Amino acid sequence: MDAARKIILSKGYEKTTMDDIARAAQLSRGLLYVYFKDKDDIQMGLAVQAGEALYTRMQAAVDKTQRGIDALSAIGEAYYQFYREDHDHFQCLCMRMSMINPNLDRTQDSCALREMMAEEDKIMALMSGCVERGLADGTVNPAKVDNPLQTAMFMRGSLHGVIMLQDTTGSSLFDRTELDREELIRYAMRMALEELRA
Repeated sequence: MDAARKIILSKGYEKTTMDDIARAAQLSRGLLYVYFKDKDDIQMGLAVQAGEALYTRMQAAVDKTQRGIDALSAIGEAYYQFYREDHDHFQCLCMRMSMINPNLDRTQDSCALREMMAEEDKIMALMSGCVERGLADGTVNPAKVDNPLQTAMFMRGSLHGVIMLQDTTGSSLFDRTELDREELIRYAMRMALEELRA
């Protein structure tokens, strides 16, 4: 998987072949097919590893908090640090998100797909659980939450969008203006939390 991640991130998913991955992993092509049915199966496996890494980071951050609103803040910070400090895993998650075809993926029955969906469910359950904790301890405004999972998905999607916007492959506005990438991330997290705070 390490070899596959390196070759896919350096060469690009579309240009990488199973032969490339086998060579990078120092395996025969036939042996590679014993473990993975195709390149997409390998990419889903990479997304599973990335999801596990993200969940572990988020759970560790949440474990250090007492209040729901602080747990949500810690999750946002953990996600941003995941992007900064574990960029290869972050890229694998983004790659998988951009490749998902809901109609196709529902018909697939691969172990890697089920594992990938389980990791996504764990992450969203952790986040929505923090929203619920904030509602219970009074740090999250109930008037701002129709559904804890919906709120968690909005928060993650908003932060992810801002992270991608400020990424070097994102908006060129950062090259032409005084906007600061780090300040934009901090602003986005602060605004999301202020909207929810009781």
